[in-house]
Amino acid sequence: MKSKIFIFLIFFIVFVSSCAKFKGADAYLYIPEYYLNSAQSAYDNGNISAALMIAKKKCDNLDFESCNLLGIMSLEGKYTNQSDSTALRLFTKGCVNKYPASCLYLGKMYDEGRAVNINDKKRDTYYQMASTDFLKNCQDNKSSDCMQLGLMYLNNYIYDPYEEGLNYIKKSCSMGYGKGCAAAGDYYFYNMDNKTEAFSFYEKACANHNPEGCLKLIDMYNTYKFTELNNAKNIIAQSEKMCKSGASNLCVYLGNMYKRYTRISRIDKEKSYDYIFSSCDFNNPYGCKLLGDMYSIGYGVAENEGSALRYYDKACQLGFTAACTLK
Repeated sequence: MKSKIFIFLIFFIVFVSSCAKFKGADAYLYIPEYYLNSAQSAYDNGNISAALMIAKKKCDNLDFESCNLLGIMSLEGKYTNQSDSTALRLFTKGCVNKYPASCLYLGKMYDEGRAVNINDKKRDTYYQMASTDFLKNCQDNKSSDCMQLGLMYLNNYIYDPYEEGLNYIKKSCSMGYGKGCAAAGDYYFYNMDNKTEAFSFYEKACANHNPEGCLKLIDMYNTYKFTELNNAKNIIAQSEKMCKSGASNLCVYLGNMYKRYTRISRIDKEKSYDYIFSSCDFNNPYGCKLLGDMYSIGYGVAENEGSALRYYDKACQLGFTAACTLK
């Protein structure tokens, strides 16, 4: 009998020790199937911990999209240590292997003097390399590169007819690339003040499962009375489905939407809590901070200081540094 108790205690100690290893940021690395194989998709949808984990693993295996994302995150220093030199190394790794987005960022670094001396000649060389490869890939029907080429025109990295950029972005949209449709919507909304065209492209973006397009479409339903409301319920339903699949930024938006009284949303504290909870469950740093706020003031849920501190801590662990002073 004593030997059985001893074996049980050993097993229990090993079990507790193994659980302790997962305390901290590593405890939050659940990855929704929605973006299981793409670090960029995880990043776009707000799951930063998953994005970092996937990107590091795939960059080591020479996935240059992942290396490029790590470079961007190092350059920004928002969710990982800021390091221009690390960004330069990662972008160089991608560019020499013909990943054009990395060449574009190298051009930007030479333009701004980040870890290198400002050098207009090298800047333009890298911009030319990026545009050449984007064009080649676009001609091979890679929709994301058509959008990137279009943005190079619109952001004046290529000094050719301005309209050409919009044409490439529209082409990416016509190929079913939701992010390209959203970019076209942004152009018409912000640059042309043509909300009718913007609405049309955001519709296409949302139909092609782009969370950003759905978010902006809902915002236009709520804000501008020229938009017809007959399809609003379908858009909300589609957005809810995407939220449940892991589009955590969209969950945050839906949660905040139900805090307001608008054309298509009425104040609903319980719904607001449910969406914010989902966003945090999918490891959205900002969503976890908002969930902490809800528990702190008792909005949509019973006030609970312990739960508030726990979610502030999770937000902090996931990279939302503003929450670190709240825990």
